[in-house]
Amino acid sequence: MESLEEMTWMEILEELKQICESGAKSNQGQPQVLNVGGPNSNDFGTNRILHHTIELSDFSQELRCFQTITCYQAVVNNLEDAHELIDTAISTSLKESKPVYISVSCNLLDIPHPAFSREPVPFSFSPKLSNEMGLEAAVEATAEFLNMAVKPVMVTAQDVSTMLRSGQKSVIFLINNGGYTIEVVIHDGPYNVIKNWNYTGLVDAIHNGEGKCWTTKVYCEEELIEAIDIANGEKEDWLCFIEVIVHKDDTSKELLQWGSRVSAANSRLPKPQ
Repeated sequence: MESLEEMTWMEILEELKQICESGAKSNQGQPQVLNVGGPNSNDFGTNRILHHTIELSDFSQELRCFQTITCYQAVVNNLEDAHELIDTAISTSLKESKPVYISVSCNLLDIPHPAFSREPVPFSFSPKLSNEMGLEAAVEATAEFLNMAVKPVMVTAQDVSTMLRSGQKSVIFLINNGGYTIEVVIHDGPYNVIKNWNYTGLVDAIHNGEGKCWTTKVYCEEELIEAIDIANGEKEDWLCFIEVIVHKDDTSKELLQWGSRVSAANSRLPKPQ
């Protein structure tokens, strides 16, 4: 048996990464079905210490981690109610636009599932009303804000790898100002200085000579215009990655004002009890 100390850090980090991703989807109102392999159904209710556990016979640790970021959790450890639990989880995810958690005992996966021949659990969507004018105004305001804000790199290496493998022809702009400007204008500190990577070199390493990928760094407006022309011209069938180097203090008056207001709000003292 493996103890917590013997579990690889990669496995722990993968679990934490999945929790973070599911939490983000919950916050953004995105449906997601998170399927995980659970303990053998015969091990529930026993005192066995299992592989990849923390030396406790309670198998609910992972479930409890996901309870706060999912709108429904299903633990499937027998075939009698598997149909209802899984259907309910999927329909709940769709109705609530939130992630759900489904754990299926590892010994059930290769067994024929007569339960799934039953009628599906019925559900219906409530009509969602939308103010078209308000929606358009919100989109325009969001686009304007994103145009003036500088955010850290959100595209992961795995995303770029997948884009290359699937032959995507996107143009990716990475604005590199060496820090996290939005957080700087709220509360500055050394924690906002991001270790600078060779981002084009990273993408080149992921490319590894397989597929069509072109990268470049630009330092001024003229170089940016030239890079865009190349991406839309001779490299239009390639995945293009353009790193734009800007000064760390290159920001807008509006962002500075917004940061000041957020800083004031964050600094409020607790109310007296």
